[in-house]
Amino acid sequence: MAGNVFAYFLLAVAIRQLKLDLSYPEILAIRSAGGVAIGLVLGWRDRKLFREVWRSRLPLHLARSALHAIGAIAVVWSVANLPLGLVASIEFSGPLFAAAIGVFALRLRPAGFAWIGLGLIFAGAAAIVFQYKDVLGLTIIIPFAGVGILTCTNIMLATLSQRQSTHSILFIMNAIQLIIFSTLSMMGDKTLQLPPSSISTMALFTPGTVTFTFAIVLMAVSGYMTQASLSQATRHGTVVQVSALDTLRIPALAVAGALLFGEPLKQDFVIPSTIIMCGAILAAYLDRTKRVQEKGAR
Repeated sequence: MAGNVFAYFLLAVAIRQLKLDLSYPEILAIRSAGGVAIGLVLGWRDRKLFREVWRSRLPLHLARSALHAIGAIAVVWSVANLPLGLVASIEFSGPLFAAAIGVFALRLRPAGFAWIGLGLIFAGAAAIVFQYKDVLGLTIIIPFAGVGILTCTNIMLATLSQRQSTHSILFIMNAIQLIIFSTLSMMGDKTLQLPPSSISTMALFTPGTVTFTFAIVLMAVSGYMTQASLSQATRHGTVVQVSALDTLRIPALAVAGALLFGEPLKQDFVIPSTIIMCGAILAAYLDRTKRVQEKGAR
C-alpha cells in the first residue's frame, strides 16, 4: 500500500491544480485517458493483455466502472473543495462500509473482536459529522457517499482480481470511464448539479501553462497508480482488511494539506481521526487473524 500513499498525495495536488481551469468530469476524463494510454503501452509490449481484455466478461466491468465513476466524482469534489485533513478523516469510514457490505451482501462476518475497531471508526465518524454539519450542511454527505461507493467497487474489484490481471482490469475500466466522463464534459458541469463548498481551498502552484501541463501528467499517472496498487492489495487481504489498510494512506493527505496548502490540523478532527485510525488498525489486524485461522483450518 506504500505506492497508494504516494499516488494519492500526487492525486490531491493534481486535482487542486486542475480545478482552477477544468470541470470535475474533465479532470476525471484526463485520468481515464492517461490510464488508457498506459494500458496501450503495456499491451503493445505484451499482447497477452489485449487477448485477456478481449475475453473479459463485460457486464461486471460495466457495472463496476459506472459505479466507480460516481464515487470518483464525489471524491474529486471532496478533495477539490474541502480541507484535506477533513477528507482524510471521512475516508477512514471505509471499513464500516466494507463490513456492512460483507455482512449483508456476501455473508462474511468480521472476526468477533474486529467489531471493537469498527465501533471506534463509527464513533469517530459520527463525531466529525456532528462537528461539521452546521458548516457544510448536506454537502457533508458527498465525501461519505464517495467512500461508500468506492468501497463497494473495491469489493467488486476483489472479485475481478481473481479472474484476470490488474492491467487488463484497469484498461477496461479506464476505457469505459473515458466515454462516461467525456460525455459528461460535453454536457456541461451544471449537469451534475454539485453544490459549492462553504470552505475555501487553494492550489499548490500559480495558474500557468507549465503548471497546467504538469498537473495533467500528474493526474494521469497518479490515477493509474492508485488503482493498480489497490488491485494488487485485494489479492492478499480480506474485504475489511484491505479497506482498513487503505485508510493508512490518509494521514499523508492530512499532512500534505497542512504543509503544502496551509490547512491547519484542527483538534476537532484530529482527535476523531486518531480514534478512527486506531479502529482501522484494530479491525485490520483482527480480521487478518481470522483469515489466517480459516486458512489453517483448511
